Amino acid sequence: MNIISGIYWDKGRQEQNQDSLLVEQVLTKRGRILLAVVSDGIGSLKEGETASGFVIERMRQCFYQELLPLIRKKRSIKDIRKCFLRNIYMLNQTMNLYGKNRELKLGATVSLLFLWGKRAVFVHLGDSRIYRITNKRVRLLTKDHIDGQGRLLKCSGSFAYREPDICFYSLRKNQGFLLCTDGFYRHGEKSFEKEGLLPGDTESKEQIQRWLKQVALRALRNGETDNMSAVYLVCR
Repeated sequence: MNIISGIYWDKGRQEQNQDSLLVEQVLTKRGRILLAVVSDGIGSLKEGETASGFVIERMRQCFYQELLPLIRKKRSIKDIRKCFLRNIYMLNQTMNLYGKNRELKLGATVSLLFLWGKRAVFVHLGDSRIYRITNKRVRLLTKDHIDGQGRLLKCSGSFAYREPDICFYSLRKNQGFLLCTDGFYRHGEKSFEKEGLLPGDTESKEQIQRWLKQVALRALRNGETDNMSAVYLVCR
């Protein structure tokens, strides 16, 4: 299965971009293996960019050092789930130690999609989102971990460990996945629901990146001020 991907990363109207994102893919004898991640540093805490950076670096290491060997050895879905749980836990431990040594609190969201063969899994903490887009509709796959006041109930950070949501899906052709931070979807969701780039119409990385930029610029015109980050993957 061929996968076309594009990204958008912008500080919006903020002085600093506390979002981080990642797309890594490897073509193996077992097919294409891909990891995509978006992470939004909690702006109300210190060093949001450090927190989201921790997420990205940990997941990059997980991809090359653990996930690829698991796929090559044809290990089970249960093993892959355990791998993600272990790495999210270790990420939390690292951020706790970092925060303790500097007497500060920090945290970040984690929204991650891992694709291999005809399978997909998402791992999710916080209020960044993952959408599945087909030629017929847009569906939100993740649940925002926030309370009635808009405060995060789950994230990765210098707090008590919270287990992420983990769900597995079957991959099909002409199916897209959009990963994005709240700054991207808050004023942009209607744009990609009504004027989305349909998987069947997607032909190139450049086309994806133009569409993501259009959504972001429309969000800015509608009053968005936060950092905006997104990854869009299309399976063809």
